[in-house]
Amino acid sequence: MKITYILFTASVLILSACNNRKPVEELLNKKAAIPASFNFSKAGLKVISSSINKKEQTMSTLYGNDLALKTAVSGSTNYPAGENLTLVTWKQQNDDRWFGAKIPGDLLSVEVIKTINSNTKGIIANYQRFIGKELIADTDTTHQQERMSYIFSQKPSVMP
Repeated sequence: MKITYILFTASVLILSACNNRKPVEELLNKKAAIPASFNFSKAGLKVISSSINKKEQTMSTLYGNDLALKTAVSGSTNYPAGENLTLVTWKQQNDDRWFGAKIPGDLLSVEVIKTINSNTKGIIANYQRFIGKELIADTDTTHQQERMSYIFSQKPSVMP
């Protein structure tokens, strides 16, 4: 009888210690979320590649529409009209749930390239950069061509 009581008490303590359920709202990384007003999810973009910049402590994901993904996977440097490439960059932060892991933190920028045409003289495209958590349009065009070249040079991740 005494052993049964001890085993029952131990079982209850062990089971109650394992119950650390948090509401779903607390599990979401709201810090890294793209504002709903940006309509990012409605664009239907797919992941092309991702990268980490250890020096800057940032992480980025390059998304693209079906046409951009097809071009990236084929390795072509001929970018047809209608491609949509979107590079999202976050500050890295430690993952509280996985020791040593890094996850996206504060949203730093979203860069959008929409191709208009590609010819022997180069790529004709619209480039926009939005910065900060609220994604305010950046009017500085100083490094626009460099950024476009960088985004177009990204190799697609190996996908099954």
